[in-house]
Amino acid sequence: MSWIKATINYGFFMIKRHLKDISILKWVIFSLGILFYFYEFFIRVSPSIIVNDLMTKFHINAATVGFISAFYFYLYAVMQVPVGVMMDRFGARSLLTIGAISCGLGAILFGVATSTLMLSLGRALQGIGSAFAFLGMVYICSHWFHSSKLAFLVGLGNSIGMLGAAAGEGPLSSFNQLFGWRTTINTFGIMGILLGLFILFIVRNEPEGVEKKLRKKQKLKDLHIGDHLKTVFKNPHSWIISFICFSIYATTTAFAGLWGVPFLEKAYGVSNTVASYALSTFFLGWIVGGPIIGLISDKIKNRKIVFIFSGLINAGLISSVIYYQLPSIYLVYVILFFVGFFSSSQNLTYCVAIEINPVECKGTAIATTNFINFAFGSLIQPLVGFLLSLHWKGALSNGIAVYSTHNYRFALMVFPISFLVSALLSLFLKERKDQVKKNVIKA
Repeated sequence: MSWIKATINYGFFMIKRHLKDISILKWVIFSLGILFYFYEFFIRVSPSIIVNDLMTKFHINAATVGFISAFYFYLYAVMQVPVGVMMDRFGARSLLTIGAISCGLGAILFGVATSTLMLSLGRALQGIGSAFAFLGMVYICSHWFHSSKLAFLVGLGNSIGMLGAAAGEGPLSSFNQLFGWRTTINTFGIMGILLGLFILFIVRNEPEGVEKKLRKKQKLKDLHIGDHLKTVFKNPHSWIISFICFSIYATTTAFAGLWGVPFLEKAYGVSNTVASYALSTFFLGWIVGGPIIGLISDKIKNRKIVFIFSGLINAGLISSVIYYQLPSIYLVYVILFFVGFFSSSQNLTYCVAIEINPVECKGTAIATTNFINFAFGSLIQPLVGFLLSLHWKGALSNGIAVYSTHNYRFALMVFPISFLVSALLSLFLKERKDQVKKNVIKA
């Protein structure tokens, strides 16, 4: 086995030798950062295509599937603030390595699971690892590139991340049809571990000569984390914008991320693959909408009106998919694209979180908003599963619960309601328009 190790080490040595030019190295490091962000989105939504497989294999109902899938979000939310602190202290290289390997191991544990406990632990490991992805990507952007490029690079990383979510629906479903869900999940688990090794050998925290100076300054710097948290949490508008963030993102988390595929299969009589591609269009709408809605918001210098308009529009659009039998699945594709498009207004919530808090608390404001978003977002997937089971009439197929279109329509009412709540909360939001920036950050 020693020759294998030697071969691997030589390969990485040759790669680093050809990356001495910093202009090349920074783009390679940036690419690895956003590749992990892409991968994180990919595994985040992957359970949505195997809902029926999980219910059949483990003899569980919809509520249990939602609870298991949400373990990802439980740990993702809890890790947000600690990851922000660790990133400042240790840098991106080691933490992104740990994150990618954790995601990979979690996927493999999920893929070989023989019990619901193993499934839950696998999702928890994925959530822990994924918590490093966004902040790590922003860290790389801010330490390897000029500040004038930060907004563009973070926006680019967000778009590529959403491509991961899109690929985790339709294309992953096609792969699953060919090879089965266990092989599919295990394959991508191995990819995560390999990605972690590439990050370890190639990524550096800062350009050569800069890192030691930054570390020396960091040791002398008192971060006052407790004071920053106190400042953010005492600001009532921090809570308002955090719940607006959650209310907008709930549909992305639970409809696009889990329950949309089985609902479309049942309500529209389409295959798993066709339903999965419908949810891919949702994420494509996010990708297209992000920069456009950000541009509009900057132009009119008013985030509030964007939240209200988007919330009301999306409440109507998602209701049309859920409660009206649309004549064509392709019309569903179009409508879900626009639901994703207007859902990208959630990007602006992180910008508002920065604007309504002192500048020295901006990192804490982002982490806190994202924590509340995912802490409450983690409850939506199991809530829908519970509502599905609540009105279930006892129908079984091969011992597995079968839910009617009526069951789904009752349970999925949480999504138009959440959009309406986002619009309502926006009425109470107070902006500091003098500080509206042209950099919208997505976590």
